[in-house]
Amino acid sequence: MKLEYDLGDYVLRALDETYTQQVLDFYSRNQASFNQYETDKPVNFYTQEYISLMLNAEFNGYIKGNYIRFYLYKKDIPDYIVATCSFSHIHYADTKSCNIGYKVDSLYHNRGIATSLVSQCVKIMCEEKGLHRFDSYILPSNAPSLRVMEKLGWIDEGIAYKYAFINGTWKDHKHFVYINN
Repeated sequence: MKLEYDLGDYVLRALDETYTQQVLDFYSRNQASFNQYETDKPVNFYTQEYISLMLNAEFNGYIKGNYIRFYLYKKDIPDYIVATCSFSHIHYADTKSCNIGYKVDSLYHNRGIATSLVSQCVKIMCEEKGLHRFDSYILPSNAPSLRVMEKLGWIDEGIAYKYAFINGTWKDHKHFVYINN
């Protein structure tokens, strides 16, 4: 896999710890937006030390092929992360499957970025990693992400009950899947 992909007006990159400040800025400015949909963060999450260690672990996962996170940049704003798309629990043997997650900077909501990002990243993972099945878990209250799944034609497999611990409570999630035929 490449470390960078040209997507027209945007560029998709796998990052290492040299991008710590950009990633910290991305998470810090979107903290309120992201925290309503994500599991609770460690106390020291919003620090350079934590983000640097996280990026190092992500990059090692990228090298090993068991975890991949892409960061999306707009070409005319080269130091500003617009969105991310990650692939975890990657299995190559019998299921050729993974989980997918994504997030978009709050200034870029409602512009079709998530739909395009997910579509492009899934295409890369199908072509370059040969993955067959992609699972996405979305809170029923996350209307924008539900629209992304609908626009992309992902299959609604129902409710994953008490799937993730968010804001002190186990929350049900809608379970969507994309099958690469």
